[in-house]
Amino acid sequence: MKTAFLYIYVALMFACTTVLSLPVDSKRVSSESLDPKKEYAPNPPATHSVLLGIIFAHPETSKVVLPVTIDLYGTMVPKTVMNFYQYAERIQNRQHNDPSEAPDFDKILPNGAIEGGPIPPLSDVETGDLTSQFAENLALTNDRPGRVSMTRDDTGLKFMIWTGSMPYEGDNIVFGQVTSALKDVLDKLANVKTNKNGEPDEPITIDHVFLTEYKNLDFKTSHEQYLERLLDYQNGDLEKGDTLKGYLEWSNKRESEEIKFNQHHHPLPKISLGISVLLAFYVLAKYRKRIFSRSSSKIVSIRED
Repeated sequence: MKTAFLYIYVALMFACTTVLSLPVDSKRVSSESLDPKKEYAPNPPATHSVLLGIIFAHPETSKVVLPVTIDLYGTMVPKTVMNFYQYAERIQNRQHNDPSEAPDFDKILPNGAIEGGPIPPLSDVETGDLTSQFAENLALTNDRPGRVSMTRDDTGLKFMIWTGSMPYEGDNIVFGQVTSALKDVLDKLANVKTNKNGEPDEPITIDHVFLTEYKNLDFKTSHEQYLERLLDYQNGDLEKGDTLKGYLEWSNKRESEEIKFNQHHHPLPKISLGISVLLAFYVLAKYRKRIFSRSSSKIVSIRED
């Protein structure tokens, strides 16, 4: 009986270790293949930034609110930037908890690219001052993970968060870059469960938005400095380029905190303790006569009659 109970104990411990461990699924994309020190062409000056609090279902931690910051390059594509910025303002001002509200991200492509929108077209009245200073320059490309671009399909304008350097057939205007939470975007958001058409099983929505406009920036001077850096980079001075290191560090810190939290709250140690306590009670119950008889036989009475 004792041997059988030990076999059951070992089997339960093995089952808990395998079943309760985090699932390992095949991923569309992963940040593990990235070289954080790789030098890319320098980014243009950011004229605006948008922080999107994206809510999605994650198999490890249920619902996740992921704050993703996107820098917008208004000196390169001012009209496209203002179009996206106005869209973000509408998201910021909308009424939440509307059951008829459509998801803000409707598709994950097989290569991991994340499609959002639709985006209403921008009227000429809303274009802002940047369009009077700079013309649309389509020189930016999907040359690195985290690029954000405007695309068009049969339903209208969409925006894409790219998870790698990949070409795109059709209209594709790169206007921004994910500058925080890039690792989580690649490892978590791009790998949510979808149906065969790439539509997420659970809605992906934007919970909150924070907008920043860098009004004190001298756009013209900053853009000229960017062009000088770009020329130096193209002539072989790679130190004038940009890396993804800073965009990944925030995610690495967040991930280490999540790992510590999950280790502290993982149910396996509690289950192991419970099984060990049951085993101890079983041993005491089965061999109580031997244990207590040995103890009592060693007691010497010191009572004097």
